[in-house]
Amino acid sequence: MGNWLRGLMAGRYGGDALSFATLIAYLSLCIFGIFVDSVLIKLAALGLILWAFYRMFSRNFPARQAENRAFLHWVRRLAGSRRARQSRRKDKTHRYYRCRDCGAVLRVPRGVGRIEITCPRCGKKMRKKV
Repeated sequence: MGNWLRGLMAGRYGGDALSFATLIAYLSLCIFGIFVDSVLIKLAALGLILWAFYRMFSRNFPARQAENRAFLHWVRRLAGSRRARQSRRKDKTHRYYRCRDCGAVLRVPRGVGRIEITCPRCGKKMRKKV
């Protein structure tokens, strides 16, 4: 059995993080589909499993690696922004403001009173009570 599977997968891409996430999404949709009887959910689940198998049996390594790299970049960015929000929430010595023009996050010490903040990215000045 093991040699048969090894022979089948020889020269193929196999599984990666994106394939694993797709399979988890498929299982979630299947469990959700048990409770909600919808043809649309069943078709979405079928599409996910077919896409996961297509990726696993593909011989186009560069394309599959690029897809996985983009997925991992998105996951890391999502996790990084979550960690940054948590650390800002725990920081009791500073206040954080977002620049209205460019969206940069500005850190200012607490307890200073009224202060004029200059955004280092775009140069816009703001008056805030800290």
